[in-house]
Amino acid sequence: MEHCSTHVLRFRHNLELDPWRSAVSLHSHTMHSREYLGRLPEYIARIPIASHLIEREVGRIHLYRHAIVDFRRVYWTPPLSAREAYHLEARQIGQKLGLAPLVSLSDHDNVEAGLHLSMLEETFDVPVSLEWSAPYEGTVFHLGVHNIPASDANSWMDCFRRYTAKPGRKRLRKLLLELASDPAILIILNHPFWSAEGVPALVHRDSLAAFLREYATLLHAVELNGLRSKKENRAVLALAAETGLPVVSGGDRHGCEPNAVLNLTAARTFSEFVQEIRVDRRSEVLLMPQFFDTLQLRLLESAWHALSDAPGEFGRRHWISRVFVEMNDGESRPLSRLTGPRFHQFVDRFRFIMALLASPQIRPALRLALLGTEESGL
Repeated sequence: MEHCSTHVLRFRHNLELDPWRSAVSLHSHTMHSREYLGRLPEYIARIPIASHLIEREVGRIHLYRHAIVDFRRVYWTPPLSAREAYHLEARQIGQKLGLAPLVSLSDHDNVEAGLHLSMLEETFDVPVSLEWSAPYEGTVFHLGVHNIPASDANSWMDCFRRYTAKPGRKRLRKLLLELASDPAILIILNHPFWSAEGVPALVHRDSLAAFLREYATLLHAVELNGLRSKKENRAVLALAAETGLPVVSGGDRHGCEPNAVLNLTAARTFSEFVQEIRVDRRSEVLLMPQFFDTLQLRLLESAWHALSDAPGEFGRRHWISRVFVEMNDGESRPLSRLTGPRFHQFVDRFRFIMALLASPQIRPALRLALLGTEESGL
């Protein structure tokens, strides 16, 4: 693997020394992402009362509605629309940093957010991006593909879907070569050590090593993730040193907390920022204050955002309007059509508990209880 000679990475806690023009928000999600709940049962099983209640309700659905609940086909969508997500990220950059925002929204296998924003006058220059779930050797790697030409976005989505349906190492190389041949596109290996699909850790790491041996020269950066553990992010820094790939920010926001890690840049446009990473191989990462809060609390807050009332664009205010089930005919149905008032009442009770735990009054006590877990920071 080639090692870069001018790779610069510095972590900033303040902006007093350098004349930055912009801050870049990478990797955040909108209502166009599908977040599947295939691993939900294993998490619920750790909470005996919740497990009993949900199993009872699932049994009622099976008995009275003659339906089998397959959590692998159930998904929720994040609460914010593309416009709301853009303004959340841009507001943090403008108000807290006093810099121009460069925001790239990267939903799971979906480019609708960027395409929608590109049609609005105030956000016409927002890049079209996605987080591509690319199967490889028994696992799935998530690649942040940023700044795809809007005119080619749907064609690229067709290519990605065909690869997912029939993956292969040669086909993957061909796709990455074609993407990298466009100098305006940025390809980032997101959270490389996290197996989002639940693949055993050893299998995922072995596949990661093989993936990097074969494709590292076609990638442009690895991600320091704002919602992964200290241990995992340290491993990313070691991986960057080993491969010579720059480290860039990736907030991975799904809820209403703005990204906890950003990039600083002298670039005025996103394409100029891409050149800073690809050509100059220079990355300036800024860690925002929330990055240093206890990770478990931030994840709890993100889960509360998934269950709480949203700002309300497109009639998606209530939590149940954002949860869907994939049917055998390939269509998705709202969860509300498959469940009854008992289930809704149970979730509402659970929502009350989550709201209490995420409240400013309880948060200090939880933070103290979790002191020493060392899951936050770097």
